[in-house]
Amino acid sequence: MTEVSRICPRCGNHFPLEARHCSHCGYDMEAALPAPQSTLPALVGKAAAPLLVGAASLAASVGWRLLQTFLSRPAKLPDPPVPKRADAPVRAQGRMTIRITTSWVVGDSNGNWRKGHSEQTIEIE
Repeated sequence: MTEVSRICPRCGNHFPLEARHCSHCGYDMEAALPAPQSTLPALVGKAAAPLLVGAASLAASVGWRLLQTFLSRPAKLPDPPVPKRADAPVRAQGRMTIRITTSWVVGDSNGNWRKGHSEQTIEIE
């Protein structure tokens, strides 16, 4: 079987196939080869377009749902003013008076709100 070798394009000398440089003139055999270019970015670019469109569509639908949920909630009413503390028992000549003040707010899912205020007085002798 014959031995395979490279032939230098510059000087025509034979040298081993594993060698990168010519043993006679020093010519670099791999420098003459074109630089390898990857086609991966072009393939990824083509494949990424549908993926990006799908992700943008998903983000838009989630944003739309959040906006609908936010806009469908009823507005919060401000808290009713807290009356001055008159809850402390008042003692007058053997009698005890207790005042209870209650404020309330009730809302339903349609956005209808009702609020009220009540005051009870308890007298103990």
